[in-house]
Amino acid sequence: MLSLGASITAAARNGAAVRVVTVFAGDSTSTSAAGRWDALSGFVSEGEAARARAGEDDNACRIVGAEPVRLPFPDRQYPVERDAAEIRRAVVEALTGSEVVLIPGYPLRHEDHLWLARLLLDGEPLGARLALYAEQPYAAQTKAAPTAMLTSEARWITLSAAPTDQVVKLRACRAYRSQIEPLGGLRAMLGVLAYEAGRGGESIAWLDS
Repeated sequence: MLSLGASITAAARNGAAVRVVTVFAGDSTSTSAAGRWDALSGFVSEGEAARARAGEDDNACRIVGAEPVRLPFPDRQYPVERDAAEIRRAVVEALTGSEVVLIPGYPLRHEDHLWLARLLLDGEPLGARLALYAEQPYAAQTKAAPTAMLTSEARWITLSAAPTDQVVKLRACRAYRSQIEPLGGLRAMLGVLAYEAGRGGESIAWLDS
């Protein structure tokens, strides 16, 4: 939501069906002790964190008019061996019927985002038009324009949004109560909005142009 909330809001308002796919949503039934990030977010177990974050995700997606889709794979804070082929199949199934797919593209500081971006860019095409997006709040923290990371073919542009779309984005981001505070709270969100205001909007890069 921090990365594309305004654009999602605008697309949904204009009649587009938007899905927000969370690949590493975690196992809601797990009783394993919370990983480092989940513990920092105030949770005791992996399952508690997954359930709470799912509720936050539902609320945020409702605010922007998107459909939430969550896959039950653990992120890197949990030491589980990943089956790349299984994850890719699940993602492809979740994206069935999509005309456009946006994947993390800059600055890829988050280990899971980098892993997923490489997984989706390698192998068979996804059957949709692909674009990268600038991840927030990490892009704002660089204080620089997005640049090529995984492919030199990327040409970054900004997506303009109405001020009302930015307000909706802010509301949706605040729905992720457990995640926003560890990321920097209100200061982080305002930093993202200032970064995007300076660039003219949220940033993406089409991979076929």
